[in-house]
Amino acid sequence: MRSLLRPAAAAIVLSIPLLLLHGCAVQSSDILGQAYVAPASLNLRRELAQKNNTVAVLHHGDHVGILDVRRRFIKIRSDKGAEGWVDSTELLSPDQMDQLRRERQAALTLPSEGAAAVYEALNIHIEPDRRSAAFARIPEGGAVAVLGHRLAPKILTPLAPSFTIERPQPLSHKPRKEKASKNTFHLPPPPPPPKPPANWEDLSSERVDGAQAAPPSPIAKQNQSAEKKSSEPAKPVVYEDWTLVRTKDRQCGWVLSRNLMMSIPDEVAQYAEGKRITSYFDLGAVSDDEKGEKHNWLWTTSSGAEAFDFDSWRVFLWNRRHHRYETSFRQRDLEGYFPVHVDAPDANAFGRAFAIVTKDDDGKFHRRSYLFDGTRVHLTATEAFQPRSPNEKPAPALDASKLSPQGAARSGWLSRKWTDLRRRLAGS
Repeated sequence: MRSLLRPAAAAIVLSIPLLLLHGCAVQSSDILGQAYVAPASLNLRRELAQKNNTVAVLHHGDHVGILDVRRRFIKIRSDKGAEGWVDSTELLSPDQMDQLRRERQAALTLPSEGAAAVYEALNIHIEPDRRSAAFARIPEGGAVAVLGHRLAPKILTPLAPSFTIERPQPLSHKPRKEKASKNTFHLPPPPPPPKPPANWEDLSSERVDGAQAAPPSPIAKQNQSAEKKSSEPAKPVVYEDWTLVRTKDRQCGWVLSRNLMMSIPDEVAQYAEGKRITSYFDLGAVSDDEKGEKHNWLWTTSSGAEAFDFDSWRVFLWNRRHHRYETSFRQRDLEGYFPVHVDAPDANAFGRAFAIVTKDDDGKFHRRSYLFDGTRVHLTATEAFQPRSPNEKPAPALDASKLSPQGAARSGWLSRKWTDLRRRLAGS
């Protein structure tokens, strides 16, 4: 008896994997497309109803399969098997997800233009658009690194779905054949339209004998309203300033610039004169017997919503005699672009080198290199510049020794003595 049961049990055991594979094939055959979750968290609803239970909570970047489409709502299945309905505007197509990943990798290589803080929690969007999904959040009092800037129009219309999925027709569907009517007979051809009267021009002319003219036709009303709309001046487009930021956990995205506060000391920020500080850099420490350690600063500012990154830049130095910040150099009314490069501090190099990229009146980009010796700013070089592409590597560091006014590097001891002498002369 046992010998007879053994072949049957073996057949059952061998058939189980085949049934599982068949079930998986059936389960994957109803997938209409692939998508990814756009917001930071997305509730998966069991049914399309205003009040419904949440099946699961998905997170940004989770892969899902599309099962059904009803207008703007899509039924999806997560990789863990949870099924439910979501809004199609909360999903990204595979092409959009790939592009988003490439942009984030490029943003991770961008140099920082300064640190910024937020007073309240702030959402980070995928694109510089209020309607785009917020995939991360900066906590209250959190800090981020500023990477770039973009001017985008403010659009209040609802966001359209990122992609469309058409429900396939069933295989058994056949077009219906029109049933022939039993009482079929041939009708005579319709008569020709009547000809217009011979005096149709006089009838269409405007009356001038004081009688009331005929009311305008609906088509004439539409033409008049269209002409009136075309003659009205177009409403001006409202633009918003967005900033590309990078968080401590290497999340890169866009936030509204007005919600950021650059983390430069208030002693320097008070000289902004109502302008927005777009970037700032430390140009070296200064020792003050009364105030302690202070720093020299370079910043860029913007007067308003412009397509470029800044329209002026300024260098501040700390006066140890008067114990206050003073302007060493200032340039206004320009069209400046990121990145602003500042050379790393070097005890064996004279001064601190930095470079500014501007677009001149001839429409060409130039990169001007400067040297700050602790008191004054010297222009050392001007060269043509090609705007950075997303795949370009960061610009190489400047060699401060080659940019010194004398053209040769000084030793560390001589450099410190020379800088100290300049500061003492400036403070006297």
